[in-house]
Amino acid sequence: MSYAVIESSAAQARPYFLYQFVEGDQVWRFTSRATAWTSAGSGGTEINWEPTAVAHGDVVQTSEIERGRLELTWPLSHPFARRFLAPLGNTPVTLTIFRGHEQVLGETVAHWKGRVVGAEVDGQRILLSCESIFSTLRRAGVRAKYQRLCRHALYGRGCGLDIALSWLTGTVTATANGGSTVTIPEAASAPNGWYRGGVLRFGLQLGFITGHSNGTITLSRPIPELVAALAMPEFDPDTGEPLPILADIAPGCDLRAATCAAKFGNLENFGGFPEIPGRNPFGGGSIV
Repeated sequence: MSYAVIESSAAQARPYFLYQFVEGDQVWRFTSRATAWTSAGSGGTEINWEPTAVAHGDVVQTSEIERGRLELTWPLSHPFARRFLAPLGNTPVTLTIFRGHEQVLGETVAHWKGRVVGAEVDGQRILLSCESIFSTLRRAGVRAKYQRLCRHALYGRGCGLDIALSWLTGTVTATANGGSTVTIPEAASAPNGWYRGGVLRFGLQLGFITGHSNGTITLSRPIPELVAALAMPEFDPDTGEPLPILADIAPGCDLRAATCAAKFGNLENFGGFPEIPGRNPFGGGSIV
């Protein structure tokens, strides 16, 4: 008996689901079955799925983006679900749901695919809100705006600046506020505010810089990996001294034409219209 035969039957179906979450190089796998499940992977390897009290709503196909979302229900105490109650990181978490039947355990099909976009607590449950990958493709892109400030993202395609040429490598000597405030003495070599609106890079983690004063960098959100690296540094095998914790910072931009010209020399790629008149020519009054 095959999956297709059971799926089309009137009363023989005994479905179970496999939930695979991927964030960068990290993978989490869960199953709705009561016991752990092992499936065959590529190259003769085995893939283990952890039994969890997880369920999801009905999968619908619709042209309305918001109605195409899927909610997963988890116990309030589940550690994996609780991590989404904190602000989401820069790396998207994708979800693939596989569907199978108890009668043919070795055969599954991809049932749904999307990404996690948020989480909330509902009584004794955590609800993970997920967006279909097809909904993401249907969403209208951002159009160019007629505005005084630059419309391009710094170091993006329209901006044209290469962030690889702008990195300053410094030593992280301290953190505060859970990792949202970072001390990098090398940042003091630039005027205050030089790195505000820029980027901090530590390994694969990126942080948006909201403040810069002397050697203190303020981030929009904490970087726990940076705090952990300072708490447990690696040691030089020859000297026994702790190795420095290095991070890269790139300067920011306030999106003004004067800053684009003086700070970056990139006025030819400026995406704003600073000469927009202050009076509305269609307002009915004189603009002379």
